[in-house]
Amino acid sequence: MRKRSKLPLTLMSIPLATVFLTGCEEGDPRGLAENPIERTEFLLGTVANIKVFNEGEEEALDLAFEKVTELDEWFAKEKEDSQISEVNRQAGIKPVKVSEEVFHVMERALYYAEVSDGKFDPTIGAMTSLWNIGQEDAAVPEEEKLENVLDVVDYNLVELNEEEQTIYLEEKGMELDLGAIAKGYITDEAARILVEEGVNTAIVDLGGDIVVVGNSTRGESEPWRVGIQDPFDDRGDIMGMVELVDSAIVTSGIYERNFEEDGKSYHHILNPETGYPFENNISGISIISDNAMDGDAIATAAFAMGVEEGLDYINEMPDVDVIYVTKDKKVFTSDNLTHKVEITDEMFELVE
Repeated sequence: MRKRSKLPLTLMSIPLATVFLTGCEEGDPRGLAENPIERTEFLLGTVANIKVFNEGEEEALDLAFEKVTELDEWFAKEKEDSQISEVNRQAGIKPVKVSEEVFHVMERALYYAEVSDGKFDPTIGAMTSLWNIGQEDAAVPEEEKLENVLDVVDYNLVELNEEEQTIYLEEKGMELDLGAIAKGYITDEAARILVEEGVNTAIVDLGGDIVVVGNSTRGESEPWRVGIQDPFDDRGDIMGMVELVDSAIVTSGIYERNFEEDGKSYHHILNPETGYPFENNISGISIISDNAMDGDAIATAAFAMGVEEGLDYINEMPDVDVIYVTKDKKVFTSDNLTHKVEITDEMFELVE
C-alpha cells in the first residue's frame, strides 16, 4: 500500500530554514520601512515568499516576482511549452536553441555533474518522471522501466553549442530535469533584481532556497539569524541557528518530498546509477554559499556523498559551507562553520 507524506502538496516544499527578525535599529541609514513589503505566491511547485524591508520598493518586489514567473515558464519540465520540455521532446532528433539564461544554467549543471563524478546529474528527468515523487501518483516504478531509463541518464550525452546557444540530448528518451539547480538560479535572479532596483535589505525565499540581501533589520552591521529546521518536527520548529550576511542558504532533506509504499519510505533525491533514492544516514543538509544556484547543485552532490566524503568535498571549496543533520540527531559542519552553528535543541548533538 502506498502512503504519501502527510503534508499537503502545497506545503511540502515550504522552506526548511527560518529567518528571525526583530525591530529596526533607530537611526538606521538604510531607509527601512516600519513594516516589510511582502508577497507570497505558489511558483516553481513551492511557496515563494519575498520580503523587502526598504521603504517604497513595491515596484522592485513586483519586478522580482515577474522574473520568477518568467523563468519558471522556461525551466519547468512539467510545462509543455517550456524550453526544457522542448529540449526533451527533441532528444535524439536535433539541437534546440534556448535562452541565454537556460544555456547558462545548463553549463553550470554539467560543470557540477563533472566535478561530482555524476552524483549530481541534470539528465535524471526520465527517472524522476517514473517516480513522480511529490505528486498524487508517486509510486515505486516497475523494475523493467527503471532499468530502461538508466541507459539515458548520463550527463556525458549532452551536447552544448555555445555559438548557436543550443542544447542537444544525444539519445531518444533522455530528459533534462534542472529542478535541482534552476530554483537556485531563479532565487538569485530575484535577489539581483531587487538590488538593481535599489533594495539593500531583503529576504528571497523560494521553498528551501533562501538569499538574504544585506544585513539584518536588527542593525546595519548585524547578520541575519537563520534557523535550521528540525527534520523530525513540524515546519518552523528549529534545532539550530546560523548567522548570514549577503549570502544564500539552500536546505533539503529526505522529509521534504517523500511517500511510503509497503512500509518503506522513499525520498526525492535519486541516485542516477541505481534509479532508487540514495540510502545513507543523512536526514537534512544545508549549503551556505555566495549564490543559491551553486548551492542547489552542491547540496545534491554532498547529500549523495554522505557525511564523511561530503565534508572533505566541501572543505576544499572556497566560500562554501555545509551543515549535515543525521538520522541519529547528530550535526556535522564544514571547517569554516566550527563554533558558528548554535544548537538550540538539546536533543541534537553538534559533533566537532
